[in-house]
Amino acid sequence: MEFSWETLKNALSENAGGVAICTIIDKHGSVPRGIGTRMLVQADGSIEGTIGGGIGEHEIITRACQAIHKTESLVVKTSLAGEQGLDSPAICGGWFQTLINYWSTNDIILAEKITLTLGNGDPVTLLEIVNSSDPDCPTGAKLVVDPKSRRSLAESGMPDTGGKLVSAWLTEQKTGILQLCGCKVLVTPLAPPPRMVIFGAGHLAIPLVEMASWCGFDITVIDDRQEFSCSARFPRARKVLVAPMENIRGFELSSVTTYFILITREHRHDDMLLRQLLGTPYAYLGMIGSRRRTTKVKERLINDGFPADEVHAVHAPIGLEIGAQTPEEIAISIMAEVIAVKNRSS
Repeated sequence: MEFSWETLKNALSENAGGVAICTIIDKHGSVPRGIGTRMLVQADGSIEGTIGGGIGEHEIITRACQAIHKTESLVVKTSLAGEQGLDSPAICGGWFQTLINYWSTNDIILAEKITLTLGNGDPVTLLEIVNSSDPDCPTGAKLVVDPKSRRSLAESGMPDTGGKLVSAWLTEQKTGILQLCGCKVLVTPLAPPPRMVIFGAGHLAIPLVEMASWCGFDITVIDDRQEFSCSARFPRARKVLVAPMENIRGFELSSVTTYFILITREHRHDDMLLRQLLGTPYAYLGMIGSRRRTTKVKERLINDGFPADEVHAVHAPIGLEIGAQTPEEIAISIMAEVIAVKNRSS
């Protein structure tokens, strides 16, 4: 599972000793993950997220545990050059730098601000000091900013410098290092997680929700059957709703980061849903069914005046062709296609 700000908030609430957030801030050559990749490390060495695995990650976990014990933040450079034989523990050949930032219970307000803002569907930007000539602004100092208003939401460790950093910071910057006010600053724009809306709460939805959660999606499940639409059946879904398939417009589901999955039990439900979803913004729209069934649904929509190019853009039959048979295998094929679309678009 990727790093979660919700997990950070909970960890700070439950662990008085604090945690470390390890972020790749620079790299060269062949390394597993990119700049901005994060991993949460707790004092016992347990982690959420990954910065690449292998011996390089192991070294960072060890250093992070030491940083938690010392309540300090630092930058570490890790080489993956090693001996280039296949039996070498480090054969990638590059190096990366990691900001190991100590988060204590004093930082819980920052974690709450990030979690709440992203949960409301709004972006937020995190500024972290990598190094500075100002002794009052140490490595690891943090600032959470609203990128729309350019207003500071919370800060830790930079009481006198925060306002100057916000004034110097440009909202269009991508994740990376900037020189601001004599400080080397890691700027990370954080976006809300992509939303997946699954129509149909049958047996296929169970492994699909699980896999989508692993991949960081904010998940809503909708079915017209009360006995299938219950939170106990889908503990990893944020919302489980009961609604008639012929009227789902009131839920305001559509956005350019929404992935619609149609896995209902009847093709008439697919038809109802497509008539409401086509023409709205979304990142992905996929419909389950045989090629014959999905072709008939598409033909009927086109005959009723829906634009042919938009209808043909629907991923149907849904998922990559991998010969999937079981619900779990079909869920894998669906998620593989969704991930391919998401990464290609990004």
